[in-house]
Amino acid sequence: MYASISDLKILPLENGKYLKPFRMKFTQNGKERDWECVKAMSSVSALLYHTQMDSFLLVKQFRPAVWYSQHEEGIATSEPGYTYELCAGLLDKGISKEQTIKEEILEECGYAVSDVTPIVMTYGAFGFSGNTQSMFYATIDESMRVNSGGGVAGEEEIELVFIPRLDMLSFLFDESKPKGFGLLFAYFWWEKNLKEKFVTP
Repeated sequence: MYASISDLKILPLENGKYLKPFRMKFTQNGKERDWECVKAMSSVSALLYHTQMDSFLLVKQFRPAVWYSQHEEGIATSEPGYTYELCAGLLDKGISKEQTIKEEILEECGYAVSDVTPIVMTYGAFGFSGNTQSMFYATIDESMRVNSGGGVAGEEEIELVFIPRLDMLSFLFDESKPKGFGLLFAYFWWEKNLKEKFVTP
């Protein structure tokens, strides 16, 4: 998968759909401070372990901001802008976190899961946003598959990637395949809490 980028324009963001930049002025310990902030939606994510394949299911997609960052910093990759991520989505539907992540798993990955296990809620982008992400875990198998996934047609282009459990550690530390810290945390949580349930010594 490779994205052909053309007609690129960098424009000011005055009133975005998902991000709203603003400034805060305040006094801290008698000193006036001025801070640039961004209001961003909170989100949910899920680590998915496929029991029959003994693999973790990730989503791979093009992220324009990552493409821009790689371009600006001169980071060469075989697939500029593409990232490997947990299945995730925004909390923008007015429903519970649990229901939101179940819908995202179905939409992006094609599996209908009935149970998800909460892992932890974390804060992101401390320096300018502070939005939260609630992380979950679910097991999947082919009996749960109802469609091919791939996200919302016309809005998302998502590729499903299965990483065999035995290859997961080397994959996580392969910097040529961009990924976020949440994926690493989720995997090590699984190693600590669930590995013995699925792996015979």
